[in-house]
Amino acid sequence: MNAFSTLLWLEFRKFSVFGLVLLLGVVAWFLVARQIFEWNGNNLESAAAVFAITAVSAAGLSLAFLFALGLDFGREHRAGRWGLLLGSPPPGWLHLAVKTVFGMAALTLFNGGMWLVQAFWLGQAGIGLPLGLGAGVWLYLLGGLGLVVPALFLGLLVAAYIPGKATTLAFIIGAVGLGQVLEWSVRLFGGQFYKLLPAWKLPAPSVEQNPEVRMQWDSFPGLPTEAFVIQLMLTALFFFAASRLWQEVEA
Repeated sequence: MNAFSTLLWLEFRKFSVFGLVLLLGVVAWFLVARQIFEWNGNNLESAAAVFAITAVSAAGLSLAFLFALGLDFGREHRAGRWGLLLGSPPPGWLHLAVKTVFGMAALTLFNGGMWLVQAFWLGQAGIGLPLGLGAGVWLYLLGGLGLVVPALFLGLLVAAYIPGKATTLAFIIGAVGLGQVLEWSVRLFGGQFYKLLPAWKLPAPSVEQNPEVRMQWDSFPGLPTEAFVIQLMLTALFFFAASRLWQEVEA
């Protein structure tokens, strides 16, 4: 019995209803929005309203999914039921890898559907939102990897060491301070190492009513690649820390 495929199948079994609700929610929102808002090229306000509501909803539901995924990952290490099913306890990194693959796949499908809704509505107002633009931004976020792995680490950390008020306060202060440290690091190394990195280019959206927007977009240098490098390094660090934490708790 392959441990990875078995654990992945179990993830789909556990979250199948939740994932189906997310996908059905995308379709339902598209149909409801058509009944509420005008969807013709003369109504930019309707397209902007649907775009904004869709973006906020996608962010909120994605955070809710990450929260549920992190809590479930934390509960699993205490239950230890997969060792009985698989015959031997699988290593912590395998649990983490399975959760990561499943989380990335679920977030990609959900946010991809929400992007298509946004692209359709903006298309009615003459604004072309290419799929490549959404894919470029999603890849910039490591395909969801930079979101899933920290959530899993936090879920395991909270479950393994139930924090008190002082620990929670220290963690919040540390998280806020980490952002400041990253900002200082970018400023310190931005003129040296990171200047060698090319900008992260993105496909241009098209605006029929104003062709000059294309010229302005072409002058846009792109997203800073150093942020992608920092995300990659932090994600690798969180993955390593979560794997070691799992082993420490089991020991």
